[in-house]
Amino acid sequence: MKPEEILGNIRQKYSDAVLLKQHGRYANSIYLSGYCVELSLKYAITNHMNWSRYKTEGKLKFLKVHDLELLVSLTGREVHIKKMSAWQEVNKWSELKRYDDPDGSMLSDAESMLLAVNKLVEELCEISL
Repeated sequence: MKPEEILGNIRQKYSDAVLLKQHGRYANSIYLSGYCVELSLKYAITNHMNWSRYKTEGKLKFLKVHDLELLVSLTGREVHIKKMSAWQEVNKWSELKRYDDPDGSMLSDAESMLLAVNKLVEELCEISL
């Protein structure tokens, strides 16, 4: 994916996560907003490596991953990002959230996640959502 495609994907997923929250679908909002963080980290890696697109072919197939800890370690900004309070919130996310009980999340959970995601996206991608 090219950097501009990653940014478009982030914006769309974040907007969808906000809509889900507004309609009481808190678990799904949290799940989808976590992908914004994953994509933001992949965007940051692409910039750090000075790539024209995020690469996952050949020896780089290990980068086709949802592991936020691995991804943040490749951004060149790991120490800074991990010091952010927003990181503490989003680091609870994994792609396995898709299996969470939809009734197990509350409005405050979704709001906290969306706020943290917004801060990390702004920091990693230098865009506002």
